[in-house]
Amino acid sequence: MSWWQRPGTRLFGALLLIWLLLNLPVLVGIKVLPWDASDQFYPTVYFNAHSLRHGLAPWWNPHIYGGYPQIADPQGMLFSPLLMLWMLLPSSPGGTWFAWGVLLHVLMGGAAILAILRRTGANAFGSLIGATVFMAGGVAASRIEHVPIVVAYGYAPVVLLALRHFLARPQWQRGLLFGCAAGAMLTQLVQLTYLLVLMLAGYGVVATVAHWRSYTSRDRWQWCFGMGLALLLALAMGLPQLVLSLAFTALSNRAELPLAAAVPASLDLRAFLTLLSPNALHALRGTYTGPASLVEAYLYIGVLPLLLLAGSGLAWRQPQQRRQMLFFGVVGLIATLYMLGVNTPFYGWLYSWLPGIKQFRRPADGAYLLNFAFAIVVGLSASHFRLDSRRHLTWLLVVAAVWLLLTSFAMRDTHTRWQTATLAASLLAVIALWRVRRPGITDIGRAAWLLALLVVDYRCFNLNGLFNQGPDGTRALMRDDAAAFIANDARAAGRLLPPRVEPVNTQPYWDNSAAFRGLHSTQGYNPLRYALYEQWYGARESSIQSWPVTPYNPAPGSAMSALLGAEYLVRDTTLKSPSWTPSTGYERVFAGRNGEVWRNNHAYPRLLTPVEMRTSDAPPSPDVFASTDFNQTFWLTPRDAQDRELAEARAAGCNHRLQLQDATTTPTSLTVRTRSDEGPGWLVVSELDFPGWRAQVDGEPLPIHRANGMFRAVCVPAGQHALEFRFHPWTMVAETWQRYQRDAARL
Repeated sequence: MSWWQRPGTRLFGALLLIWLLLNLPVLVGIKVLPWDASDQFYPTVYFNAHSLRHGLAPWWNPHIYGGYPQIADPQGMLFSPLLMLWMLLPSSPGGTWFAWGVLLHVLMGGAAILAILRRTGANAFGSLIGATVFMAGGVAASRIEHVPIVVAYGYAPVVLLALRHFLARPQWQRGLLFGCAAGAMLTQLVQLTYLLVLMLAGYGVVATVAHWRSYTSRDRWQWCFGMGLALLLALAMGLPQLVLSLAFTALSNRAELPLAAAVPASLDLRAFLTLLSPNALHALRGTYTGPASLVEAYLYIGVLPLLLLAGSGLAWRQPQQRRQMLFFGVVGLIATLYMLGVNTPFYGWLYSWLPGIKQFRRPADGAYLLNFAFAIVVGLSASHFRLDSRRHLTWLLVVAAVWLLLTSFAMRDTHTRWQTATLAASLLAVIALWRVRRPGITDIGRAAWLLALLVVDYRCFNLNGLFNQGPDGTRALMRDDAAAFIANDARAAGRLLPPRVEPVNTQPYWDNSAAFRGLHSTQGYNPLRYALYEQWYGARESSIQSWPVTPYNPAPGSAMSALLGAEYLVRDTTLKSPSWTPSTGYERVFAGRNGEVWRNNHAYPRLLTPVEMRTSDAPPSPDVFASTDFNQTFWLTPRDAQDRELAEARAAGCNHRLQLQDATTTPTSLTVRTRSDEGPGWLVVSELDFPGWRAQVDGEPLPIHRANGMFRAVCVPAGQHALEFRFHPWTMVAETWQRYQRDAARL
């Protein structure tokens, strides 16, 4: 038998066709993945791949937030093996290529669900239904923008399949396969991965207990060796991201989240109305009226899967299927309690005693586990539907046609017109009813009509363009004339280091996508930010949010903006946003189709050579700080007593003006050639004083001091020197651990 004639191959071919039909507009490049996928995660992964392709280490991203530890971002995906390999294949991967990489992970997970269901006794029809629910049901469709979560979700069935394969016959080779799959999933350091690890660990324990009596002594020894090997491999793959991210988290604005932070992302029982009608809470049409956000509270898995759950009683009678139904039923129940968050005592109880919960803020992520459980239970239940029964098919399709008709009518309210295209699902149910009742049609033909109905149902609602596709923000940025003006103007000025851009009320593509234009920005788009930067500058989660209210940066044009080298301010004139009045020193230098650019003539260069250091027992007041001439003077704002002592010991003799000859940069290094014939002098760099940065002059270590709140200052010896700053990720981890130990000792 040829490989394409094998039942498994043809079954995967059917799943592949379903996947293509569900995601066609994105796969052919008409649209790209929406929102965060386009505005945050694609630029992040592109920066990783682009840097590696050019032989540069992408440990530090200089383009956002005045500098950002890219390698330590738990959502940075630098260690994600398949996605990074995919992004490294072309020389310049675009948004469509990125979308293929993400959606292939969804297909991979669907294929694993298919295999799991087949190995649990499900027939081809039920397996395809379950796999389709996994790929496009509920939050799997509505939250496709959250790429690291989607990637972890795609790996989970692969890990489960490998675990089942290992438990069926413990061998070290199977243990390696299981460990490799688990390690790949662990590189996505998001809340869903945490929940999936707990679910898979529970499955492993229960299944091991069930198998243990049937194992021989050799099998038990092989289990211990293979499981140990799997855990070591998984830790080896996942631990670097975990350690680096924990170090950054300790320095971030989210070192530990209070229970109250989970309130906005806690679902309530209204969310379950979307199981019956996708627009019950107006997530698709009208003004959303549900809990959390419209993408988080969307649970619709389709009419057919809900109706096919009627076969769960028959699945329960099969011992092998009963165990899976029971386990995933419990998973679904726990996931429901978890995603309800603070609306039940369960989440608060977990928060108080289960390590790790305090690092997350979205109980709604539990909906992915619920959808996973639905995929398994629906797949097993659907396997017991009698495709050869005209009576059963008639009742199924009549109820589905009426249900889908009512669902279509719900796609309207007083604010929006009826989306009549959604009638296609109900119409197809009627056509399918006519076709499947014709004599001579085979079970395969009947199954094909039912699967087609599910695909159309999902295309009408889950994947109708709202959740799964959006405009290409990167392409829009590359066409933005304001961005082109800044890039050309900054290049022509010939500064030692490029100035920064300060986006104020701009389109989302101005945040992380600034890297595509080679721009360095004071802003970015990420919920995780360096606490010191947020304290002194007041970073926002995105530039469409209102200006941060901080003492040292009350408005654009402040001393802190000037110190960051924010020479350009860009504002989108098409957005309805609070009016902005330029302060003294700003001049408008460009007005384009969608935005305008203002130049801050008071912005400092990013390399300063002051001759005086000032200290005080407390940070200077905002007024005193703002009145300082930073070309002449800098403030020592030491990170600790040792930093203060070292800096003050050098201050008496380090008072000569340095001459800067040239500077070269990479994402993780800055080399400056200096000269001072009279004596040592200070160099203050408008780069973040972040753990892991080291300085050396002519190869010899040089202490870095914290200056002007959050920047780096070094005392450079007299003479002509090559001064180099370089970022070392593992030094960041070591320094963070040392700080933790010092803080613990003080307590």
